[in-house]
Amino acid sequence: MHEFSLTQNLLDIALKNANSRRIVNVHLLIGPFSDEREESIQFYWRDLAKGTPGEGAQLHFQRVKAEMKCLACGGTFNLDGEESLCVYCQSDRLRLLSGDEVRLERIEVE
Repeated sequence: MHEFSLTQNLLDIALKNANSRRIVNVHLLIGPFSDEREESIQFYWRDLAKGTPGEGAQLHFQRVKAEMKCLACGGTFNLDGEESLCVYCQSDRLRLLSGDEVRLERIEVE
C-alpha cells in the first residue's frame, strides 16, 4: 500500500509542475535499496491519473547507485554492486545517504 501513497505524491508533483498541460513522460530515479516496485507504481499511476493531464503518461525508471558515508574515515562514495565496504579504508561501518528513495527527476509535457 506504500506504493499507492508514493504514486499519489509523485502524480501531485507532476500535475503541479505541468500547469494543466498534458504529461507525456515521467522520469523517475529509483535507488537500489528502495522497497517500491516499478510495476506497482505503474499500476497505481494508471488508476490515479485517469481524467487528469497525467493520464497516459509513460513512466521511465532509472536505477541510481546508493551513496554511502563511512563512519570510520568520513569518506562518501557511491556503492557499486554488492560491495559493502568503504572504498577508502575498507571499513564496514557505513551509513546510507541516498539510495532508498524514488524521486521524480523530470516530466515532459505538450
